[in-house]
Amino acid sequence: MAVEGTSHTWRDRPAPVGVRRRGLARAMRLVLWLLTASVLAQAIFAGLFLDGHDAWRDWHAANGMVLLPLLALVQAVLGVLVWRPGRGPSWPAIASVGLLVAILLQIAMGQASQLAVHVPLGVAIFGLVGALLGRTRNLTRPAIHPTSS
Repeated sequence: MAVEGTSHTWRDRPAPVGVRRRGLARAMRLVLWLLTASVLAQAIFAGLFLDGHDAWRDWHAANGMVLLPLLALVQAVLGVLVWRPGRGPSWPAIASVGLLVAILLQIAMGQASQLAVHVPLGVAIFGLVGALLGRTRNLTRPAIHPTSS
């Protein structure tokens, strides 16, 4: 007759909130780097298509309708997970959901051939992804609390 479950290892305990949040923030930075590369590729594909190479339109459409919204959805989920369970800041979740909405609007404007909205919105998306990437670098650093004497 053996006694079960009396010894605990580090694997049995949940990670501290700060460690969990840093892991989520690192995942968020990775997704943001992928989003940055994808948005840059999107602009390149658009330029090549507008330069007269019709084959790049399919690449532009596939990247814009599959990869970008998928990455933006993952980014939004990570933003909410950093905010809610870990009691982190709310701005990554708000900005990430805004990015997802902007990308979905971008898809609709592209399909409707509304270039007057599609092109400037693409520039704004590029700026938002860059701003998010720059702002999230502080989320991966551990917080330094001044000690009182």
